[in-house]
Order: sequence, then C-alpha cells, then structure tokens
Amino acid sequence: MKQNVKVSIIVPVYNVAEYLDQCILSILGQTYHQLEIVLVDDGSTDASGEICDRYREQDNRIVVIHKVNEGLVKARKTAISRATGKYVCYVDGDDWIESDLIECMLWDMKRTNGDMVVSGYYRNSEHADQKTANRLEEGIYDVDTIIPMMLYTGEFYEFGVSQFVWAKLFRRDVLFRVQMQVDDRIFCGEDVAVTYPYILQVCRLYCSDYCGYHYRQRMNSMTNVVDGKGFMGNKVLLSYLRHVFSCSTYAHELYGQLNQYAKNLFLTRQIECLDTPDEQMLLRPFGGIGKNARVIIYGAGKLGQSIYFYLKRLSYIEIVDWLDKNHLLYENLQYHVNSPEQLKAYHENSYDFIIIAVNRIDIAEEIRGDLRRMGIKEEKMKCLSKEFLDEEYDILDTTLCGL
Repeated sequence: MKQNVKVSIIVPVYNVAEYLDQCILSILGQTYHQLEIVLVDDGSTDASGEICDRYREQDNRIVVIHKVNEGLVKARKTAISRATGKYVCYVDGDDWIESDLIECMLWDMKRTNGDMVVSGYYRNSEHADQKTANRLEEGIYDVDTIIPMMLYTGEFYEFGVSQFVWAKLFRRDVLFRVQMQVDDRIFCGEDVAVTYPYILQVCRLYCSDYCGYHYRQRMNSMTNVVDGKGFMGNKVLLSYLRHVFSCSTYAHELYGQLNQYAKNLFLTRQIECLDTPDEQMLLRPFGGIGKNARVIIYGAGKLGQSIYFYLKRLSYIEIVDWLDKNHLLYENLQYHVNSPEQLKAYHENSYDFIIIAVNRIDIAEEIRGDLRRMGIKEEKMKCLSKEFLDEEYDILDTTLCGL
C-alpha cells in the first residue's frame, strides 16, 4: 500500500507505566509508517509521563501532551484537537496492537470507500486469551442497515457494533465534531458517547473479521461504582445519548435500543437503582426475592459483581455462596468465588434461590440446564425475567427523571 495518507493514533495515558512500553512499541512497529502518535498524559502520578517523553526523543512521529487530570473525555478532546491525520485510531495505554493492524484497517477503509472500519479484537487476561469477532458478518454496511441493530441486536444483551472506540478506524473530520460535543461530565461510557453518535454522522462502514487489537483485561482495574456519583454518571451518559438520538431521523427506533441498553447499563453498574427502596422485594429484574432470603450467586462477571456488592451491603440478605466456572480468574481480586461443583455440598434447604447472574440469555439457559442436571429444582432458579427483558418495559423516563 502507498503510504501517503497520515493516520493519527491517539493513546490516552493514565498511570499505566507497567504496560506502556509494550503499547508504544507495538505502535512503532507498525508495517504502515505514515503515522502521527499522540500520547496524552492525563496527569499520571507514576512514571507514565517520563516513558512518553523518552519515546518522543526516539521517534519524531510522536507527540506528547502533558495535562492535568480531567478524565478521559477531556483527554480525548485535547488529543483530537492536536491530531492532523486524515484518519484516527485509538489505542488504550495498557493495550497493544498487531504490527499490521493500521495497514489492514486503512486498506479496508480505502478499498470500500468507507467512513469507519470495525475490527475484532482479543480479550487478554492472565488466565486466557479470547478472540472476539464482530457480531455482524464481514462486509460493507450502509448505515440504514446498521441502525436497527446498532447498540442492541434484539438479543439481550448483544451490541450490533461494539461500543469501544479502539479496534476501529475513524475519519478525523467527522470524529472531531462528534468528540468535541461529548458532555465533559461523562466518566463512564466514554466510548459509547462517541461510537454511536459517529455512526449517525456517516454513510457506510466496513466490518472486518481480522483481530489485531489486544484488550488487556486487568482484574485490578475492575471497579464497582455503588455511590450516588456513579448513578449520576450513568444518568448523564443516557441523557446525552437520548439527546443525540432525538436529533436523528431514527429517533423512535433508537429510543427503544437505548432503553434496552439502559437496562443492561444499570444491571451491570448500579443494579440497586432498578429496585424501589420501600418495596419488600429485591432484584426486581429477576422477578424479585424477599427480604431475609438466602441466595447463591452464579456468575462473577460484571452482573455477578453488581449483584454481589449490592446484596452484601444489605444486612437482611444472606449470601450463601458465589460461584463461577472461571472462579480462578477472580483470585487476584481476592473475591471468594467457588466452583459450581460446590453446589453438591449444599442441601436444598440451605438456600432459597440461585441467582443466575448472566445478562446473555443463551448462556443463562445453558446454566439452567446444568443446574437441572445437578438436580436443582426450577423454582430455586432466578434468571432475568421476561417482563424486564420485554422491549415495552420502559426504564428511561424513570431513571432520567429530574436530570
């Protein structure tokens, strides 16, 4: 490929000194060389800033911006304002990329005359590497085709287009307009606030089966936001998206998708907000459990963690056990998660319910099958209820009330 088009790679950096060398070296090692590498040190308190400066001295394609810590949204605004490439790619400071990622995405962009390239990625952890392909089959898509399943495919919960800004190639002119409009108060869902509004501004995108991005899943970076600030952050994000979507010709259709997205957002980040404090029933999305219930939580992913930390704060709920097939994965977090085999040690009178803490319905059904084969009675199992999952079940107006 002729290397006559500049691509800006934006790397927000905040306290990732342990991983930053691998990240930067993977960018410098790209087979496509016409790059501008914008490293934004967002007030790091470790050696990240010094590492950025060291690489700037070695390669004149690198631009380093040091700024006070103001969060990811403002860091990206600063970077996109400085970037001069025709196209932009994002890489997180603790991730890394394959040597031909930029060349492959740029080739796809140019040969399809597209406005965006969406690639697959690897989810890398200490215990496993998982290849994650796009939900959509490889090919060219007009935006009219994408919109009906953009952030909700109809299967709870699956995105049509992944929400992450990384593993994608954007046109800088469009991205600049979109990024600069993002509400600075958004501190969770920063990618969502860019990816989907961007799609609404373009004509076509290309989905690639190629996986050249490595997302490092750091267990010590997983957090559970349970305070009022976290709830307000979610509301600000949803309010911003609703405003953007309402200005689109697809407003009605996107409202329904946003409503389903909101359900998943609160399930995994702030599930207590879906309960009514003065009611006697808890976990309404699961059909409800009574106060003083004894529960076993099956699933330690984002939804399982959301449920666990919610119920743990309630003195009148007893968490009998917490189970996950990948229980070894959570040792670094010092979570006391056991193997599902532990269920064999419990008499049915030892607990009232098993909460199947999974937001993918197909996986939840697999777990239900496993539990049946273990002799667990159906009435002991609690999955996300059909009422809650129904697209007519509206939570947006309630959660955004007063914002």
